[in-house]
Amino acid sequence: MRLLQSTLQTRISDPSGVLDALSDLMNRAERRLHAELMKGRKWTGDLAVSLYKEFGISAKLMESAYAARQAKVQSAQELAKLHAGELADRIEAKKRQIAKKTNKLAAQRKAMTKAAADIVKIEARLEKLRKTLDAASNAKRPQALQRYKSMLGVLHRERQKLADAWCGIRRLKRDLHQHRRRAGILDPKHARAMSRSTSSSVCFGSRKFFKAQHHLKENGFRSHDEWRDAWHSARNATFMIEGEASAPSGNRYARLIMGDDGLFNLELRLPEALSHLSHETAKMGGTTVYIGRFAGLQFKHRADELAAALTRGVPIAIRFHRDGTGWRIMPGFKAEVPEAVADFSCGSVGVDLNAGFVSVARVDRHGNVIDASDLPMVTCGKSQGQSQDIVRKVALQVVRYAAEHRLPVVSEKLDFSRKKRSLKDDGEARRARMLSSFAYSSFDAALASAAARHGINHRRVNPAYTSIIGRVKFARRYGLSTHQSAALAIARRAMQLDEKPPLSLKESRSVSVSLNDAHHVALELPARKDAGVQDAGARHVWSDWNEVGKAFRGALAALRPARRRKKPRSFMGRNDLHSMVCRAGRTVSARP
Repeated sequence: MRLLQSTLQTRISDPSGVLDALSDLMNRAERRLHAELMKGRKWTGDLAVSLYKEFGISAKLMESAYAARQAKVQSAQELAKLHAGELADRIEAKKRQIAKKTNKLAAQRKAMTKAAADIVKIEARLEKLRKTLDAASNAKRPQALQRYKSMLGVLHRERQKLADAWCGIRRLKRDLHQHRRRAGILDPKHARAMSRSTSSSVCFGSRKFFKAQHHLKENGFRSHDEWRDAWHSARNATFMIEGEASAPSGNRYARLIMGDDGLFNLELRLPEALSHLSHETAKMGGTTVYIGRFAGLQFKHRADELAAALTRGVPIAIRFHRDGTGWRIMPGFKAEVPEAVADFSCGSVGVDLNAGFVSVARVDRHGNVIDASDLPMVTCGKSQGQSQDIVRKVALQVVRYAAEHRLPVVSEKLDFSRKKRSLKDDGEARRARMLSSFAYSSFDAALASAAARHGINHRRVNPAYTSIIGRVKFARRYGLSTHQSAALAIARRAMQLDEKPPLSLKESRSVSVSLNDAHHVALELPARKDAGVQDAGARHVWSDWNEVGKAFRGALAALRPARRRKKPRSFMGRNDLHSMVCRAGRTVSARP
């Protein structure tokens, strides 16, 4: 058995306002403690004694307030570090874009200069051809006219090049201005984020809510007094009471007691400042204790883990949180879960995460597929709570399926955070939206948590080339979709089974690959330069799959319809090439 952090939650009714008053007192003590620490004072016994005497609370509750303050400071610093890292990546992306477009601008200016010089030369030749045409006899006139028309065509092409270069320069200058402007905005943001990552400054109630007072109507407030009431409510919306292993039920001031009916009762010891709100009083060691009782608490999920923790004597920290409906109680503790053993002797369950669904494939000990299916997991357009609920249910379904067959679960080890930021900076909103719908981090955490609770081993593998391996080797053989075959490849990789390409790739350097529309395409791969050495094992097996992947992406690109870009306006005059055959006599010698 091993210990796993667990947090439960349920609703709690507070008609007498005990939790509201206790939350206000605890948060005022926490904010006062934060102010003293920001002045330069240290968390010592003198500071703690002076504060808990001032607020009329016990030393343990003051320690809980200090722990809550430290958690908020550390959370703010970690978020600032993440924000600073994101801004640094965006700044680097902007610098790369600026350097790339600067090089393009230099090339366009060079092309414009060359086109202008060529136009001068061509106009000089046109002048000579015009004189030759004027002096030509009737017999030589058609030939001279043809040369003159050909040279006009060359002039038109050069003027078109000049127009393209001029339009390109204008577009690049505009883009560079916007990129430099954006980089200038991101630099001070990055500096502020870096300073916040080392600062202990915290805005209780959130900065966003605090700034809402400057735009009351836009944020739904009719007056400043209404905003102030909401602001105070947000600042006092949560508090925590730390656990203690030596105390009964794992907490000295907030005890959960399980009744015979399976429900839980909360015994909350109140400080002396709130004695008028207590439900009863008792004598403990010659000291009067004020108690608030809350009965009939029901935890719908994993209540057995909480009951076992109450009997084991482990510390149980309890957080109280108020939302738009009322108060919630969230006990947190270390639960005992069975130890997961990595045993692939009977097979495994591979999981491939996609936008909108999860593909699952169960393989036997030889790596052959037994069962494959897709589980819907649509999170795009859902709220945060809805998305978490969907992801957790799908993860639990996968783990229960693996537990039913007593097999380990294998998933990919991915990180889309940098990719999402780069796509957002490049303006690829469609791909950024597709990546956000993956919800990979939340699914990975939910899958790991569910597997740990059920004693199922969860292994993450490198996802390199699993999609192309499944598409080439297993999709047609087993009649699977490309995503189910990728899940099969993921499961086989954890079992360290063979990933060699098919024999056709080694012999003829060609392979047939299925497309998403049930058709197939034949990929012709380049011949190896030194097949004897490479076949002997000098090349990694992924090198072949890299070639297959490149060829497959090229085949997909060839199937896409070509996109036409609108041509810029030409500098060529409207009548420069206007039916010179219709002109007679000396009218052809008009200047272009």
